[in-house]
Order: sequence, then structure tokens, then C-alpha cells
Amino acid sequence: MEFKDKIIWITGASSGIGEALAIAFAAQGAHIILSGRRTEALEQVAAGIETDSLILPFETTDYDALPAKIEEALGWKGKVDILVNNAGISQRSLALDTHPDVHHKIINIDLLAPIWLTQLLLPHMIKAGGGHIVGISSVAGRVGVPLRTAYCAAKHGLIGY
Repeated sequence: MEFKDKIIWITGASSGIGEALAIAFAAQGAHIILSGRRTEALEQVAAGIETDSLILPFETTDYDALPAKIEEALGWKGKVDILVNNAGISQRSLALDTHPDVHHKIINIDLLAPIWLTQLLLPHMIKAGGGHIVGISSVAGRVGVPLRTAYCAAKHGLIGY
């Protein structure tokens, strides 16, 4: 696929996979919307990429704020061609020892937040003639991994969605 001049929105863009994707897409001429919670880290990523970018910080589970964030993203270049749902967290604990609040938090961040962001952006993509949705999962989304029960459940769900 050709990425030159595509508008690519990456959540969890402040480090790791999200940062690497921003660098790779920008090197191919894409315009990048960088989202995450840490503005300073997003600014560092933006400074290191070769194309223009929009820093759009937000908390993925602030569902009330998402419609305004989508309007900001769309207002920048008029559309979003590719949404990369990458933001997420993990956990290390035995299932026996994991409090339900941990499961709730991880499933909320790793599964429900990307679903809701996608649901809100999808009508705009359809109106623009199409687009691509990418959900960053994990091997743990295919095979259960010890000490990662909530993470595995969320990533299984993301693959299913």
C-alpha cells in the first residue's frame, strides 16, 4: 500500500509500537496524527518524524471527549485515511490474584476504547469514500499467556471485533 499523503491517526503514539509506526509512515510521506496521554512524549515523536504532524493528546477512555477529538483530527486535513488503535496497557498477575478492577481497567482501555473510537470515526470514513482501521493486538490475543489474563481477554476481543 502507498502511504504518501495519507492521513494516519495513531493512538499510543508516544512510545513503542506507536512511535515506530509514526516514524515508518512519516518516512513514506504520510501525515501523522499522534495521540496518547503524554504530550511531552508526543512532541518528541513529532520532532523526530519527517512530515507534518498533529499532536492530539487525550485519554482513550474519556468517552465524552472523543467526539471533539475526532472533530479536531478531521479538521486538521479534512479526513483520516487510517486509524491505528494502538494504545493499551498490560498486567502481570496470576488469575487467582487479579482483582476485578484490573480486568475492568484493561478491557476498558485495550478493547472498549478502540471500539468506541472506531465507531465514532467510521461514519466519517464512509462519507469520505473509505478508510482503514488497524487494531494492534498481540500473540496474547490468539493464545492465552500466563500472568496476562485481562490483557489476553482484551486482545482476543479486539481480534474478534
